[in-house]
Amino acid sequence: MKKNLRIVSAAAALLAVAPVAASAVSVNAADSTATTTAKATDYTNINLGGATVSNNENQVDVTPALTLNGKKGNIKASLTGSITASFGGKSFTANLTGADQNNVTINGNAAKDELANVNAGDTVTVSVANVGFNFSSENKGKKVTFKSSNSNATFASSNSNAQVSADGKTVTATLDQNGTVSGLTVVTTLNALDTTNTNNVVFYNIATGQPVNSGDAMVLADYNNQLNTAKLVSTIKSNFVAVQRTSTDLSANQNGAQNQNDFISSNGANAKINVEAASNINDQLKAQGITVDPNGNFTAPHSFKVTVKATSDVNGKSKELPVTFTVANVAEPTVASQSKMIMHNAYYYKEDGTTRANNDKAKRYESVTVAMSTKKIGDKNFYEVIKDGKATGTYINADNIDGTKRTLKHNAYVYATSKKRANKFVLKKGEEVTTYGGTYTFKNGKQYYKIGNDTKKTYVKVSNF
Repeated sequence: MKKNLRIVSAAAALLAVAPVAASAVSVNAADSTATTTAKATDYTNINLGGATVSNNENQVDVTPALTLNGKKGNIKASLTGSITASFGGKSFTANLTGADQNNVTINGNAAKDELANVNAGDTVTVSVANVGFNFSSENKGKKVTFKSSNSNATFASSNSNAQVSADGKTVTATLDQNGTVSGLTVVTTLNALDTTNTNNVVFYNIATGQPVNSGDAMVLADYNNQLNTAKLVSTIKSNFVAVQRTSTDLSANQNGAQNQNDFISSNGANAKINVEAASNINDQLKAQGITVDPNGNFTAPHSFKVTVKATSDVNGKSKELPVTFTVANVAEPTVASQSKMIMHNAYYYKEDGTTRANNDKAKRYESVTVAMSTKKIGDKNFYEVIKDGKATGTYINADNIDGTKRTLKHNAYVYATSKKRANKFVLKKGEEVTTYGGTYTFKNGKQYYKIGNDTKKTYVKVSNF
């Protein structure tokens, strides 16, 4: 049975430039990003695809993604955003629009009043009150812990059944008889963005000083081959820095002796670029077949990937960086392989099965090391080439190795050349024969298939099949 998680808020929305009537946003089960406006009493529905609440600790990641544009020149301040809830390994986003003056506040004041005082560059505290969740009545009495991947987010509660941690980072609640919990407040610190600044964020490799779109990092597992998710982002930040140009002086002061451009970065005490996981790290690892326990520990494979996202406090521009981690003290797994004989000259192909990987050929009767089984690409079977225990990403058509079984339509001789038979045997009509690779054209102009899994000259006319 599918269970629905519902984010419930009397606000159900955030304040735009001018206040409007309270509204809620409904997210369809089939399309978690579809947005429609409903009545103020509606719930925001997020279908978790059948995830259920167990009797053990359940963690729901409630991450507000709010955008506050500050006032600058003729541009008025505005506040918009969304809330993402992750549960059971799936994430769904509800986009929030509209306003409720009593439940959304800025610096403790009603958002509709305080927005007029927010300038670009200001730092403010935004609260969304009366947030609730519904797990359905089957889950009554069970405990659920709410947390946030947004490091700036904290929680408060007016519900006696919900206990907020001392640092405000988590809320543990017991679901009521209807499987719901309400009266929660999500609090986050926001920087008012300067929408007149259009510069992008760029990642740099700290060691080389070069801009990068992806990266590599090395870590060590403990004596139990364990790593903890808490250390992954900090490791990335120690190897890569996000930088953004904030202004450019084009006056005569730019004389070449000194760079007059102003920059911000993700490093230093006054960092103006925030680097966090692009999505929940546990979900990223789960997608790679890696299980993370409730404490953030996981058994380290030799390598895995984590993507981080850098977001500028100045204009909200962001940049993602996928990083491949290598665990130096965990051996790289060896791919099982086998040696096969090439029965017909063959090209090496890329993973699409049509693009040649290089100009080399696997020559007839040579040995090649390939995977233990074939892979279907299009309507053909291919073997992946294995080198030094590693998959290479290059493929050989399996027909050139294992051949193809064909049924004879006529009795057939076996030939060594266009004029000479290889032996005295006659292959009978209806007999199944394995042929290898494409056809050969002999001097007599007729086409033949190679038969026999050996190096002997044994061929049968194509016309007999």
